[in-house]
Amino acid sequence: MADSAPVSLERSIGADMKFFSQLFAALLLGGRFATRYRPEDHYMRGPGPKWRAKHASNA
Repeated sequence: MADSAPVSLERSIGADMKFFSQLFAALLLGGRFATRYRPEDHYMRGPGPKWRAKHASNA
């Protein structure tokens, strides 16, 4: 029984290393092909017509 523990531990560590190496490769390659942040796509211009209509009675 003492021999079965190290084998399963080695398999577990090997599986973890494979997972993390694939994750690292995906993150590394994914960063190259991802679009860059464009702040003009996220710029908020202010309240719209629905907000103005709702708050017009308060002014």
